Amino acid sequence: MPRNIHNKLLIAVTISISVALGGVPLAAGAAARPATSAAGQASPRATVPWPRVGPGWVLAEYWPGRLAFIKKAIAAPVTLYLISPAGHRYQIRRWPSTKQPFYVADWSGDKTRALLFTPTSGRLRQLTLATGRISPITLPAEVSPFLASYTRPAGQGLVALRQAGTTQLVRLSLTGRLVKLLASGSRDGTFVYSTDGRTLAVGGASGLQLVSTNGGVVRQLPVPRTGSSGCLPSRWWNSQTILATCVATGARHDRLWLVPASGARPTPLTPQHGRHSPDPGDIDAWTAAGALYLQSTTSSGRTLIFREGVHGALRAIRPPGSAFENWILAAHGSRLLVREAAPCRGTSSLRWFAPATGRGQTLIKAPPGRAGVLSAVPYGPPTANIVITVGCSGGPASPVLSSPGASGFAPGLFRGGSGR
Repeated sequence: MPRNIHNKLLIAVTISISVALGGVPLAAGAAARPATSAAGQASPRATVPWPRVGPGWVLAEYWPGRLAFIKKAIAAPVTLYLISPAGHRYQIRRWPSTKQPFYVADWSGDKTRALLFTPTSGRLRQLTLATGRISPITLPAEVSPFLASYTRPAGQGLVALRQAGTTQLVRLSLTGRLVKLLASGSRDGTFVYSTDGRTLAVGGASGLQLVSTNGGVVRQLPVPRTGSSGCLPSRWWNSQTILATCVATGARHDRLWLVPASGARPTPLTPQHGRHSPDPGDIDAWTAAGALYLQSTTSSGRTLIFREGVHGALRAIRPPGSAFENWILAAHGSRLLVREAAPCRGTSSLRWFAPATGRGQTLIKAPPGRAGVLSAVPYGPPTANIVITVGCSGGPASPVLSSPGASGFAPGLFRGGSGR
């Protein structure tokens, strides 16, 4: 499974089109609005029950326009919603019609702020959710705004990648001032914060690295039999263990490992799939109702979901009515939050899906030929940035399958670039 080097992102024109909110399929039209959900119409920002906001909530941005890399661009207003687990929408802010929308890059751990990134200009801003106030963030020229995210646990700073002869992981203030060099030469620029905010897991050549948020590598975390492609962190499985996706020596398919942050010996979460396995390689996993669900990708960038049973038996999972690619954004109770996306069509929808019962709840179905929801960030611990290139007839479109909970597409990304 090819994995592309993140410093290519610095020259990419990126558009995020992902997932989110509540209701039934939308009508077509540039000015289409999300349909009424079972929970009712969108409520004003002032009525958000902030003490109740937590796991199962989604910050989502809706844009029923059309991207220029699909056909002629179509402008549309941008609306940012906060969505409850039941699907009720709270309108946080609405922007005028545009052909060049921003997307939501991250949601702070204290629930109060969001990072907004405009790919056409490279501009990064911060939105205070309770008031709708936007503050500018001025990054150093060598720092990529695309992969910037909040520090953890509360989001009182930023972490991003800096290109200064080598890839550097740096900590910044909320205004963009460089505060600390955390690590240099981090593999693929892939990192994910621990829930307590003290350390980050970073990709490595023979496993992972544990990096202190005060700067410096705490320890190397080798993974047995890892080949030259190395490992990437997917997310923290729990407070002590990192979920990593690795390619073994002589293997072609990614395998998931549970890597203790203490330096203890890692254990495989999934078996090594062979060339005849229906699973082309796993890069993430989630548990729901006591079962393990694997996120897989093919070499061409297709995304698949499998349930792993006894002795590694696999069963393909597809939400009811899904016609495109499916990517798990989060798990909450017995349900998976699944993004259904068509990268080459520039469109994306979102639904809750309970795989144990087969029942699904469509939160938003994108209007035909339109983007639907630009981005969505579920509340909770962040996941790592892993970029997968999808080949389209008009050129590659790279879905950023896992940024800090957000998902999106990057048309034209990695043209002629090297992959893993």
